[in-house]
Amino acid sequence: MKTIKTAPHAKGILMFLMLLNILSMLDRSLIAAFAQTIMDDLNLSPSQFGLLNGWIFTICYVVMGLFMGAFADRMHRPRLIAAGLILWSALTAVSGVTKNFLQIGLARLLIGIGESTMTPTSMSMLSDLFPAHKRGTAVGLYYLGVPVGTSLAFILAGSLGVSIGWRNCFFLLGGIGIALAIVLLLLKDPKRGAMEVELSDKQPAIGWRGGLADLMQVLKGSPVLIWIMLGAVLLHIPIGAGTFSIPWLITERGFDQGYITGLFGLIYLVFGTAGTLFGGAMSDWYQRRYRGGRIRFLAFLMIAVTPLTIGYRFASPDSIIFFIGMSFALFSLSSFYGPAFSTVQDLTPVRLRGIMTAVLLVACNLLGFSLGSFMTGVTQELFQSAAISNPYTWSLLIADILGALTIPCFLYASVHLERQRD
Repeated sequence: MKTIKTAPHAKGILMFLMLLNILSMLDRSLIAAFAQTIMDDLNLSPSQFGLLNGWIFTICYVVMGLFMGAFADRMHRPRLIAAGLILWSALTAVSGVTKNFLQIGLARLLIGIGESTMTPTSMSMLSDLFPAHKRGTAVGLYYLGVPVGTSLAFILAGSLGVSIGWRNCFFLLGGIGIALAIVLLLLKDPKRGAMEVELSDKQPAIGWRGGLADLMQVLKGSPVLIWIMLGAVLLHIPIGAGTFSIPWLITERGFDQGYITGLFGLIYLVFGTAGTLFGGAMSDWYQRRYRGGRIRFLAFLMIAVTPLTIGYRFASPDSIIFFIGMSFALFSLSSFYGPAFSTVQDLTPVRLRGIMTAVLLVACNLLGFSLGSFMTGVTQELFQSAAISNPYTWSLLIADILGALTIPCFLYASVHLERQRD
């Protein structure tokens, strides 16, 4: 069998894409890190805030992501990311001057257009930089942007936010993003399909409508992809519900806002990073040795940690069990990206990888993350109006239980994966 070596400068490009993903997630998560402050400052209800961090952002993010995925299959990819980075950074700065729900909602809506260029394009590039047996690790490293960027948002809110305020933090992020866009303009686009052993998939790139039609045919013939997507949607429900983690910790667990925001960020930084690295590297190791591939490894991992991730909701905030459960919840949610996204890339034809990633992001963000965020805000208001104690706790628990349903989805996907390989 032909051996494919990693492309030149692949590690350097991966590190830069990871840095941009960190910035993207920092921008996206900063609003959740300042949740209580922004709700008080702009007089927002929990359901409005759930919409703001959920569907208002993701509607443009996922719809435009379909176009960006198709563009990534036919355009100069670093320049495409650069255009998106300039757009989302400028609008991040604009978010800092908003005065009400309508204004900040419009800014977040348009930010989604810029950020939609990032992941479909990056996944396409990484598939052309790293051979298949290294993609789980490479994708896992790229997705370090999720825990690192998210944790830095909470650390920033808990430290710098106290001194300069949430508005100035948004101004700062916008300036950094525009500066990094210049570097992207100098980056060379990797050769498409260079990392494939089989070179039969060399059809020219097609438009987004034709790409979606071809993609539907691929999905019809691959139950593995369908079950992975369903599992990914369910897993993103508790991720979206996490928008209300800080209000929950403040109002129902009695923590000081500045203290718990910074501490939450540090815990996420350590255990989210560990989960992302562990999920990517160990799923590659598991796939080389056992049946079921990376996706079965992910199911086994979630089986092991789910009792803790649900049980800690009822633990005393003074107990070690509370912090252990919180740590493993952030660990397990972060471990998903490397195994799942690399498996999807392996099973998708080269010419469709950008748009396939975009479709997966549509499913995760529009149906999973946004539903989790909005649902948690609405159920919190309903429980509170019904005089049920600890309304945030019960709302978050519902999302956690729905997230646990991802386990049978990934197990079933692994069964179909082996049948497809056989």
